[in-house]
Amino acid sequence: MKKFSIILGAIILVLFVTLVIWGVYCDNTIAITNYCVNNTKNDAKLKFVVITDLHNKEYGEKNADLAELVKEQNPDFIAVCGDMVNRGDPDTTKMKDVLEKLSKIAPTYCCLGNHERDNAAKFGTDFKSETDSTGAVLLDNEYIKFTKNGKSVLIGGMSDYPYYEFYTPDDDVPSRTLWEEFAEKAKNNFTILLHHQPEYIAEDAKKTDIDLIVCGHTHGGQIQLPFIGGVIAPNQGLFPKYDKGEFDLDGTKMIVCAGLSNTVFIPRINNQVEIGVVTVV
Repeated sequence: MKKFSIILGAIILVLFVTLVIWGVYCDNTIAITNYCVNNTKNDAKLKFVVITDLHNKEYGEKNADLAELVKEQNPDFIAVCGDMVNRGDPDTTKMKDVLEKLSKIAPTYCCLGNHERDNAAKFGTDFKSETDSTGAVLLDNEYIKFTKNGKSVLIGGMSDYPYYEFYTPDDDVPSRTLWEEFAEKAKNNFTILLHHQPEYIAEDAKKTDIDLIVCGHTHGGQIQLPFIGGVIAPNQGLFPKYDKGEFDLDGTKMIVCAGLSNTVFIPRINNQVEIGVVTVV
């Protein structure tokens, strides 16, 4: 019996150490996840990289390693989907360092996450000017036309919240104004919308012709279980419906990127930090 207990204890210890090592690897080794999206609206073909949820983490000095990895993908533009900072920390230096590097690689378009919104409310941070000073562009309830080889797509950025105010009686809700205008434009244009939290937008997306929505926020469900998926995500709770990957919303494709950081003590097991590479064909 004593021998059995020793063997069992040794097995448990080995499994525990293995999980810790695997978790450290998943927390710090960037995976590249590729997606392909069909463009049925026009002949525009392009490739872009998705970055989200960096939370002030650094890969190399001032994120030089991250920037080099992005550069290797040869993107036409870069989409940054929020939470580049940490809630409660007013310092935006690391965010600006990486955005400056990214904007030198390709045009870089950003939307705000809940951590930016919270810091803006608490510290008065002007993320519009902070972002624009790096050469990147913050799309805060607005959109732009992106053209490659004479073919154009529309790229929009929608506020994380006050998206919560989307259904208030007040007609002057910027996120709703953007949503309605962008959805109308989507009837005749290939459209890409950047929005941080997928759970707040998925059902409404089913009612539109928006082609692609790109999100973050979920950290991939923290732990990925085989055949089940993510274990827990902010706002969605246990076994989130939208953990990571691509989802079909009645014709609108939504891509949820697992992001680049970990803000809780539980390691990201079987769920590597990642960047997304999206090819539109």
